[in-house]
Amino acid sequence: MDLTQEQISKIFELASMKEKAESGDITTNDITQALIEIERKIYSFGTGIKLESIEDKKILIADDLELSIYQLSTVLKRIGVVPKVARDKDEAMQELQKAHFDCVIIDLFMPNSSDGFELVETAVKRRKELAKDIKIIVISGTDDSSLIEHCYELGIDFYIQKDKDWHAKLLKFLSTTFQTENNIAFTRYIINNNIVSYIIKRFNEPKIFDAIIKNINSAIYTGINNVLFDLKDITTFDTENAYVFADIYKICAENGGKFVLINPSSNIKEALAFAYLEDVIPCKTTVEDAVDVIASCKSSQ
Repeated sequence: MDLTQEQISKIFELASMKEKAESGDITTNDITQALIEIERKIYSFGTGIKLESIEDKKILIADDLELSIYQLSTVLKRIGVVPKVARDKDEAMQELQKAHFDCVIIDLFMPNSSDGFELVETAVKRRKELAKDIKIIVISGTDDSSLIEHCYELGIDFYIQKDKDWHAKLLKFLSTTFQTENNIAFTRYIINNNIVSYIIKRFNEPKIFDAIIKNINSAIYTGINNVLFDLKDITTFDTENAYVFADIYKICAENGGKFVLINPSSNIKEALAFAYLEDVIPCKTTVEDAVDVIASCKSSQ
């Protein structure tokens, strides 16, 4: 990506690598390393936040700064969303006309607030035309109360100031907003940089299996390769569906991770035995014990 000197300095500041930036001897590899460090911080940010599965939602990012686009895209990948990106006001307006979005995230200054306000007005108008509940979020570094108030007057749903907690605020709003009957089959939360935990509420239909595997693949894509399943709410399970556990075990193993079950019922244990997985997939009674299994495996490597 093309970056200005100001953006490069901001990248190193966010990555806590200010000393490197001040040295003046910066290479492409240094910038890449700084971006990786920012991404690591984003994924570890807000550990324990409950995230609903919303990968079927269509989200548009309207922002003219590559660094902001990178950060927003990285945050959205945590919940399985690959957003559409528009890098100026006109491109965003075109996208709004040709596609139906569930959510639009707008940078207020593109590059001026007048552009952001115009885009907000267009998004609100489009919401009325489609008679669809499009969520409109404005993200900006400004704390100017008059600008924020005007955004709400125009009809936005949420304003997020870019402070240290903005990632958590965005994820909380999205996961809460899009919690529907289709999404309560399971929830997930990030335990740390390489462990994701799923609380399974329903586990009896192929479409649920497919959604969970898709969600796990999105986590693997971001470098989280260890998966926990909390199954305390699943009392019955068809042995013929044991292939799901085999598939998830294989996904984790191929990426150097572990798959651990928490509180599996007797039906699930029978399914594991049916698939010859009872001695392969660890079963524990608490999240803490499951995390310890992963930690002990790492320490023995």
